[in-house]
Amino acid sequence: MNIVRLIYASRLKKKLDHAAVEKIADVSRRNNRKLGVTGALCSSPRGFLQILEGPPAAVNELYNRIVRDPRHADVTLLEYVRVPFREFENWSMAYIHTDEIAQALLHKYSTHRVFDPFTMGPMQARVFLLAITELRAHYLAKQHAGRG
Repeated sequence: MNIVRLIYASRLKKKLDHAAVEKIADVSRRNNRKLGVTGALCSSPRGFLQILEGPPAAVNELYNRIVRDPRHADVTLLEYVRVPFREFENWSMAYIHTDEIAQALLHKYSTHRVFDPFTMGPMQARVFLLAITELRAHYLAKQHAGRG
């Protein structure tokens, strides 16, 4: 299987509220499903940290759109590698805002008390996104079990 993983950090040129970013994540989920792309997005007032994985052409096109998007500034590529398998295969786009992340988890993966994606290296960013999506999956499973 020909899959690449891309991780980037960016800043927003103007502040967006949580609802606006959630809308962007919803559109990304629909587009990513069509393209065979999976991944995760973490946002905060300091910026975005996103991981994309999938076919090289689709991932490249998405990243180029992000770079050209006038809402983004300082788009910084942290990693681009071929990988043997997906780590986010169950997520067309997991979305987590840092308000939903325990301070202990932020402290574990960051040298700062607040989330700043520009302070993370590629391995640190990948493991952080894996950890928060695992917590998100557990949270969603509990919510779903509570309804049934």
